[in-house]
Amino acid sequence: MKRITTVMASIVALLALASCDKDYISPDELFKDGSKVAKTTIHTKSDVYEDTVTEFKNVTVYRKSEFDGQSWFIANSGGKMVYDMFMLSIYFDSIDKMKIGETLKPSRFMFTFPASSDSKATTRTYGGKITLADKGDDYVILQFHKVSLSCSFGEYVTDGYLYCPVLEEFAIRQ
Repeated sequence: MKRITTVMASIVALLALASCDKDYISPDELFKDGSKVAKTTIHTKSDVYEDTVTEFKNVTVYRKSEFDGQSWFIANSGGKMVYDMFMLSIYFDSIDKMKIGETLKPSRFMFTFPASSDSKATTRTYGGKITLADKGDDYVILQFHKVSLSCSFGEYVTDGYLYCPVLEEFAIRQ
């Protein structure tokens, strides 16, 4: 009987510890603890800008995109130099159908540098993963798990949580 009690206590303790390592976060938690906000570390091929750290400044998730059943994530860094002025665009299954903890499965992915004339400064592949950490009616929080992007400028690694306002669809002004 002691053995069963010991085993049960161990299982309960393991489950309690596992629940502390959650993949979700509320907006309040994220805003209170800036250390959890997604940051991009830049490892350029030139030593001059090695290990620059920046954040995405302009971020939006659109429920609807030009592709049926797809939502669109678009973000840019707002940088001032060609190597730190980047944009990330991801199309994925409808955000409304996703559950918290689920991994984004991009159908289209692009990381690029709008101020660059170098066509090799764009990539459509990445390493790591992005999960849905929380969502509400007008926001989502994405968790970047060491998402690495490599192009002619070097390697860019984004890690942490990113609060994203959600809009219905991108409006083209005429």
